[in-house]
Amino acid sequence: MWTKQAEDSFSATIDYLLETWTVKESKNFIDLTEAITDRVALNPKLFKASVFDKESREAVITKHTSLFYRILNNDIIEIEYFWNNNRNPNIKGKTIKQK
Repeated sequence: MWTKQAEDSFSATIDYLLETWTVKESKNFIDLTEAITDRVALNPKLFKASVFDKESREAVITKHTSLFYRILNNDIIEIEYFWNNNRNPNIKGKTIKQK
């Protein structure tokens, strides 16, 4: 399950890749994201807990982008958002608190 914020931040990342790089890099990012989400589905606690919110977990997709997710009741995985790792980490804490 993806939040609206996850959908928006994923789309923004793809748009950025298409504007700045090529379709190849965009497709690679999509493939990496699918591989990560597949791994999370098999093992929800695979990735480390976020330092900003212990309910959230952080999976690094590339050195530039991380995916944040949490485990809801009945082991439902909620993809919360995608984060540009070059952004100010103090903003990340505020983003998490707004969810």
